[in-house]
Amino acid sequence: MRPLLLLLCSLLVVRTSGQQIYISQAQKLSAEMIGFDILGTLSGGELLVYKKYRFDDEIDIYDKQMNLKRSKNLTLKNITYETKEFIKLGDRIFQFYEEKNGKVTYLKYQQYTLSLERKDEPVLIDSTVSRMGESYSGYRIIRSENEQYAMAYKYAYEGSDLSRTFLKVINQEGRIVMNSEFTLPVVDFSGEPVEVTLSAFGRPVFLFHNLDFTCRKEKSDISYYFVFPGHGTAFTDTRINGIDGHCVQEMGFGIDNSHNLVVASGFFGDDGRYSMEGFAYLQINPTSGNIIHQSAYSYSSELKQSITGMMERSERYTPVYQVTEVLPRMDGGALLVGEYYDKNIENYDYTNYDPYYGYRTSTRQVEYYEYSDILLLSIDANGELDWSNIIRKRQLSKEDRGVNSSFGLINNYQQLYFLFNEDISQNSNVLLYQLAADGTLDRKSLFNPSKQEVELRPVAARQVSHNELVVPSIYKRNLAFIKVQL
Repeated sequence: MRPLLLLLCSLLVVRTSGQQIYISQAQKLSAEMIGFDILGTLSGGELLVYKKYRFDDEIDIYDKQMNLKRSKNLTLKNITYETKEFIKLGDRIFQFYEEKNGKVTYLKYQQYTLSLERKDEPVLIDSTVSRMGESYSGYRIIRSENEQYAMAYKYAYEGSDLSRTFLKVINQEGRIVMNSEFTLPVVDFSGEPVEVTLSAFGRPVFLFHNLDFTCRKEKSDISYYFVFPGHGTAFTDTRINGIDGHCVQEMGFGIDNSHNLVVASGFFGDDGRYSMEGFAYLQINPTSGNIIHQSAYSYSSELKQSITGMMERSERYTPVYQVTEVLPRMDGGALLVGEYYDKNIENYDYTNYDPYYGYRTSTRQVEYYEYSDILLLSIDANGELDWSNIIRKRQLSKEDRGVNSSFGLINNYQQLYFLFNEDISQNSNVLLYQLAADGTLDRKSLFNPSKQEVELRPVAARQVSHNELVVPSIYKRNLAFIKVQL
């Protein structure tokens, strides 16, 4: 295998009070590299990282201290293909890839052992034939959180509207345990995918937002649309218009495996403005699609002031936060995690000199990104607010798509940990907030990344064990991985 990356520096270990931080050797980014993914850990604690190149597939194995042990090229020979995902399921690794032959696209997988040795022959999962007037998305692959199931799915479109969804669920032995398709509503419904999840039992859940629905003037009776696919064309669904007369403007969900429920929550507002007045909470039976419980909770004036108190804005309303997590509680409630996000595009005039035409003035667009406070709302099984808290932050950047903003999350089922860059500059501190079950927060400064020449991308972080988070870093065209061990 040709050398693709150049090692630049040695392993770094940072010890803080109660945490250990291991930083891998920086590797020079190749122009051929188009992506990477943190796959998870082996039983001995080694970390697997997939690196995708234009013409090569490679997996790196790091030890517990993030030393690079070895790399293995897993490029498939003698075929033209595109790898969609590498996914670890149980004691196997699956390489899902698309292979094209004329107008037919085949989705296949190749299995490997955990020692990265090829196992058996490739297996065909699905095929798509391109016909006039039809259009399909590429295949998407996700896995269940417990690494027992994977799902491959694609969307079909009629014109610009999403019309159908096709999916297959595969277990850790590589067997297809669900082959399903469902059709979305066709009247006054323009579906936009919001979230797709695969439960610990291999049950898919899809959430769509209807772009034809507006709070001010309702063009449709569906605002959000849940689909719970079954075998074949069987499925149940849940149609949401409003919650207790309120217009839901942002929504997410989590799967409560212990109660076999989907818990959904989001922010609602009134009078058509993009402002939030409170939160909605639902419990849904995925077998029947019935809503077991729904309620709406309006913010108190004190909570509104707390949410907006640190924000430098002239508007006299509470801005709508993005729903980033809905984490089920043991009692049937949920923790709703929201984050303020805003993207602005500003136009600037600039003048440059052209030797043929002289000075010319043009307009340039500049994109600004803001990721600010994290709102924490703990909701009981009746939809009432147990407690609330806010993690204050303000991350501002431009022309970078916000890759170093937002946060990474560790959930060890006793506490939650939120990790993020204090500011979007290479010299800012990395902060860790510990959230206890009663809502109290403990703030710690972990380290300053400039000393280790890394720049964390928390939004791309992945929790790899009950107390470990791996965060990628790209700094000066060098790629490194930071493991935070609690």
